Amino acid sequence: GLSYTKSTQDLSSLELTDLDAACGIYDKPVATTSNWLPTPKDVTQPGFSENSMIVMKFGGTSVGNAGCLTRVASIVRKALPSRPILVLSAMGKTTNNLLAAASKALESGEVDASVVRATHESCLKELGISVPASVSTLLDELERLLNGVALLREISMQTRDRVVSFGERLSVRTFEAVFNATKADPKEPDARFFDSWDIGMKTTSGAGSSDSAFSEVQVLDESYTEILHSFKPLQSNYSYVPVVTGYIAHDSKGVITTLGRDGSDLTATIIGASVRAAEVQIWKDVSGIQSMDPRVAPAAKPVNVLTFEEAAELSTFGAKVVHPAAVLPAWIANVPMSVRNSMAPDLPGTRILPELTEKDCRDGRVAAISSKSDITMIVIKSSRMLGQHGFLAHVFGLFNKFEASVDVIATSEVTVSLTLDQGYKSVDLVGLESALKEVAKVIVLQDMAMLTLICAKKDSTHVLKESFSVFDEMGVEVEMVSHGASNVNVTFVLPGDKLLPASRKLHEVFFER
Repeated sequence: GLSYTKSTQDLSSLELTDLDAACGIYDKPVATTSNWLPTPKDVTQPGFSENSMIVMKFGGTSVGNAGCLTRVASIVRKALPSRPILVLSAMGKTTNNLLAAASKALESGEVDASVVRATHESCLKELGISVPASVSTLLDELERLLNGVALLREISMQTRDRVVSFGERLSVRTFEAVFNATKADPKEPDARFFDSWDIGMKTTSGAGSSDSAFSEVQVLDESYTEILHSFKPLQSNYSYVPVVTGYIAHDSKGVITTLGRDGSDLTATIIGASVRAAEVQIWKDVSGIQSMDPRVAPAAKPVNVLTFEEAAELSTFGAKVVHPAAVLPAWIANVPMSVRNSMAPDLPGTRILPELTEKDCRDGRVAAISSKSDITMIVIKSSRMLGQHGFLAHVFGLFNKFEASVDVIATSEVTVSLTLDQGYKSVDLVGLESALKEVAKVIVLQDMAMLTLICAKKDSTHVLKESFSVFDEMGVEVEMVSHGASNVNVTFVLPGDKLLPASRKLHEVFFER
């Protein structure tokens, strides 16, 4: 790839680098951002006929209260001819409320699930629906679990995953009750809830992060076959509306695992890949993917269409609309996706396709801009790199040892510069720095940021030129540039305090003129 780093003092221009020597380090899944990359071959073999079903995933805000649930029920009813499989997140802030209840039980010994209980019971009562036994039984089970945490005054990662799993399990049971109680046509199929393990969602053992998309677990290949088997009868006889928990799964021992925050997107695309769905729809509270976060650029515009590669790069480098790993199963299985707004269901949202056609033309050279803050940049310098093999292998062996996932990298003859996102997965930075200093001079730059522009490679020269003109005008010192490893993006690493003004100016240049 074409890479550049300001910290490489002996470079006066962009440099072509070949990192193949380092690739062997990653033969095993050490950086779990890639855990969901492999999609079994049987996903693309005949099972369901093409375009037989759709998958509709609804996020927490979309199912946050009684009004939201009735709106979602209406959206689903309009989609019944397409035979939807639903995937639901926890209602509103339930995941955070569950974590807060667990912390309270751990720290003070007080058991208080009242907020979680009220969220679900009051929603049903507001709609005049009796609280079903499936919901009340789960709420009682939650309180017993919190009693155990309060008694022992300790909570393992496994127990914490079990606590947060109640969010999705309560959500699907509550929605089933709402959907069936609001049915006007007796010929309409009833909704039927499923915990994801009931349809075959299985992972390796491990825990998911409570505050990022990171998870230690990998979805097992057998999940795709089991999910296909579970839903195959619906192809010929769509007799019920399946409502599946997102985010959670079982390992081989039946222990509850989680897929990282926003992991319901991943659940949806795995189901979509398994059944070869006509489309996987991600329903949120925003009108598709925007050209930039509207909180940063108020003039942000909806992006009508992206390729899978572009969407994957956007989500990996900071866009919050889709879980970073969720694009991959759909991409490999060639199942189109869309991001839609449940508050404005008639808007088209953003389509995500394998390739763009002439009908999918877009204005401008840049499709979208995303960013990440609180990035750590590490500069490794050593004359031992000069003309020697094995040095990079040793360096990346240390990153393997400390389970550090690298985002962006640039090299010269004597320098390696790279970035870590500790908001995604925390790393023992002190230990890693100490180990690296045994073989090289190490500089650690904190509070850095990454700014990624999604553009076609044919337009990248112009995009680089315009971007550097902006940086020069604003006095922004770019520490590092990554271009060429991907066909669809240019990424800049710059000081964190320059991210906001630089982002706004770049959006103005590429979208507002």
